[in-house]
Amino acid sequence: PELATSLKNLVGLLVRQKNCQQALPLLERAAAIFQKTLGPDHEHTKATTAGVQHLQRLTSAPQAPSTVRPQPPPAPPQLDRFQPGTRIIVQRLQARQELNGQAGRVQKFLDDKGRYEVRLEVEPAKLISVQPHNLLQMVDNAALLNHDPPIAGTIVNSRVEDDGTAQFALQTHGAQEMTWVTCDKLRLPKGTLVKITGLRAKPALNGSWATIESWDDAAGRYVVARSATEKIKLRPVNVTIMQ
Repeated sequence: PELATSLKNLVGLLVRQKNCQQALPLLERAAAIFQKTLGPDHEHTKATTAGVQHLQRLTSAPQAPSTVRPQPPPAPPQLDRFQPGTRIIVQRLQARQELNGQAGRVQKFLDDKGRYEVRLEVEPAKLISVQPHNLLQMVDNAALLNHDPPIAGTIVNSRVEDDGTAQFALQTHGAQEMTWVTCDKLRLPKGTLVKITGLRAKPALNGSWATIESWDDAAGRYVVARSATEKIKLRPVNVTIMQ
């Protein structure tokens, strides 16, 4: 009877955890022990047998449909804009010039305002709302082409020359001086947001944004994604990171 009592206690725990399928054979074993040791007319035997019949009804009854609604899959990232967490530099602000040159991270894109919400890396932390053209992505591990030995660094600034050419300052690893280069002289890493420019075959794409997925060495082109389903290959001269 001691074993049967222990089995009943375990059955009670399993039933509270809604594990009736596991509880049923244990209670059936307890009922058999009570039947053998105490006889069919003993109150323990009758109560345990009734419990077995109750569990049998529960386990054979159709299960009620779950009321928990499945969570929708996460929305795919929008590849024509900065992703949350992207590190940026604020630049060319007119009204709040004291913020120019400040580093921060993108929090989200405000669709109703057409601006990014940015958390500046200052103490105390400050949230600002900034137009896209006032942000420059701090691209890590950008490589300077045609340089021996290869040089990699972080893009930390930009400027526009008198002829309209955009140049970018590459802060190379371990160096204090910056190297100013055009975008086509850089190998930009995966995840960089770029603007399409100078396309002649598909001029409608000029001015649109995409995210670099990879570099096709054989073709000498970037593979960029404008969306989850649209990918194109572009020469380095046809991309820029200037907003």
